[in-house]
Amino acid sequence: MTSFSALGGRKFAPKSLSVFAVFALAFAQLVLPAEQIPLDSISGNMTLDVLDPHLLRDIVDSHRPHLGQYADFYRHVHQHPEIAAMEVETADKVIAHLNRLGYTVHSGIGGYGLVGVFRNGPGKTILMRAELDALLILEQTTVPYRSERRMVDRYGNERPVMHACGHDMNMATLLAAADLLKAAAQRWKGTLLVVFQPEEEELSGARAMLDDGFYDLVPVPDIMLGQHLVPDRAGTVAIRAGPVLVAADTMRIRVVGGPCEGSVNPQFCVDPISLSMRIVSGLQDTVTSEVGPDENATVACWGFHAGEPGNDYVAYADILLDIKTIKPDIRRRVTDLIEKEFLDQCRAAGVPHPPEINHTVRAPLTSNHESIVSPIHHVFRDYFTPSNTLDMGLGRSTEDFSVFGAAHNVPYAYWHFGGTPEGTEEPLPTNHSPFFAPEIDITLRTGTDAMALAALAFLVA
Repeated sequence: MTSFSALGGRKFAPKSLSVFAVFALAFAQLVLPAEQIPLDSISGNMTLDVLDPHLLRDIVDSHRPHLGQYADFYRHVHQHPEIAAMEVETADKVIAHLNRLGYTVHSGIGGYGLVGVFRNGPGKTILMRAELDALLILEQTTVPYRSERRMVDRYGNERPVMHACGHDMNMATLLAAADLLKAAAQRWKGTLLVVFQPEEEELSGARAMLDDGFYDLVPVPDIMLGQHLVPDRAGTVAIRAGPVLVAADTMRIRVVGGPCEGSVNPQFCVDPISLSMRIVSGLQDTVTSEVGPDENATVACWGFHAGEPGNDYVAYADILLDIKTIKPDIRRRVTDLIEKEFLDQCRAAGVPHPPEINHTVRAPLTSNHESIVSPIHHVFRDYFTPSNTLDMGLGRSTEDFSVFGAAHNVPYAYWHFGGTPEGTEEPLPTNHSPFFAPEIDITLRTGTDAMALAALAFLVA
């Protein structure tokens, strides 16, 4: 495949491309209108669309809404966060904004999920997504709109709640971008699917929306776009093709300690606590030794429970493991290796029953498609400048964004935008910190413009 980044970042794969053809293409760019360069003489009947970056800049700058209303939305939602599966007020507020903008809204999908639809003639269908839910964290910022909310979770526990991941800003920027694109409707053609997903923190909301008939309500998109606030400097965006967020698996394992065969006294069998701790403490070293240190395979113990108050013996230990990988073959090797370690060491210790092992996929790999990233990256570099368009590193966090398109092989791009105030010596505390409080004005404008630009790169004829 040959890439001409100077020609709008568009990708194409001609059957053959001679030196003469390259010069012919360059000459065509000079003498033909900027919107299209016919390539009939080079590779069949293909047409290479070349977007003028100044055109997109003009659309964004001419139709950007007054962002004060979305800053107010951000502050309100930050101060009134709601946890996964309980995002009723947040969803209602989003619905009110989309109705005001004239979008057709479908709500109550997979819980409190919703989608705003705007059909604007023939063209590509683009899905753009933000998240509704907050985290069970006690906010420790000093901003005047800090959250003091507490909610009763699904297990009956009253807990503090905070938008510590940035979903409040993700929502505000998507609403503002939806406003901008609606106002600029005469400048592009296609269909927008503006999705607000519940339960992202539990990595179950996208699947819940699909299982509840999401694609019975809206068309399958041609392209999906997603973005997330991070502690990079405000005014910057970061994007790249290929893997950007790891895949995650969960393993729940029960190690049974007794009673042993021929005895009715479980306390005289195997201690499941010491056995489980010994296995768990060696898992990372075992995995690294087997697959190599360069494969980005990690194993973390997220939960360990054993014993009940009043009992003088422990019958079993329950372990919750989180496994993160990039490559599918490494993923299988790691989970197989962990299962083998538990089986072998429990057998050697003489436990009465093999360990009970339950494995579930928690999150797929998030890997950006180059065909989508290339034009977006070109537009971002022109609009935000090269120094403000960063290379997105591989993150250890996880996402279920790609689930929306997995069954239909929908290509997508997922990028970051920064929220650390300019001139600050220390970066913003990382996502999920109780001190996470991004700068608002530059961050909101950057996220709004980035999402609108990314969509326009595929919608402008």
